[in-house]
Amino acid sequence: MVAIVIGMAIMAILLMGVAPSIAMVMKREREKELLFRGKQYARAIALFQKRYGRYPNELKELYENRPRTIRKLFKEPMCNCPDWHIIYQGSPDANPVGQSGFGPPGVPPRPVPTPTPGVFGGPGKTKTVGQIIGVRSELHEEALAEWRGQKFYDEWRFIVGDADRDTMSGVPGGMRMPPGGPPTGPRGR
Repeated sequence: MVAIVIGMAIMAILLMGVAPSIAMVMKREREKELLFRGKQYARAIALFQKRYGRYPNELKELYENRPRTIRKLFKEPMCNCPDWHIIYQGSPDANPVGQSGFGPPGVPPRPVPTPTPGVFGGPGKTKTVGQIIGVRSELHEEALAEWRGQKFYDEWRFIVGDADRDTMSGVPGGMRMPPGGPPTGPRGR
């Protein structure tokens, strides 16, 4: 009996040493999933705009309209909740990191959508309506890794036309990878 108790104590100590590293690995995987899902939404919104000539007013339009522009409506992976922070055209969030102006590149700004009372809720309740151009996380927590110089999850914005503008790490000159194509630059031409 004493040997079993000692063995269990040793196992508990070993698990306490391994648990933080497992938690870090899981958080890193959720960060990668956040990037993947956010970019999927940005691509789906761009495809929706190309097919229907307008931006969606709700995320569910991406899935419900036929043909679909997104495989499924993803949950936000950092909090595992279905609600993303919606980025409306003309809102301050619509400004891609490092760019001036509002909205995705090449799209003229429109007035900020106004909260609409009445039909969308009782008195005192409002719902913002407008054209959706992107999503971001609601969670204000420091990330393990930076993405585009941003350290917090709610600063990682996935906007139409901007989500795939990542530079390839480790490539001389910071060449960009166009969506679905080879790298541009001396070797990619």
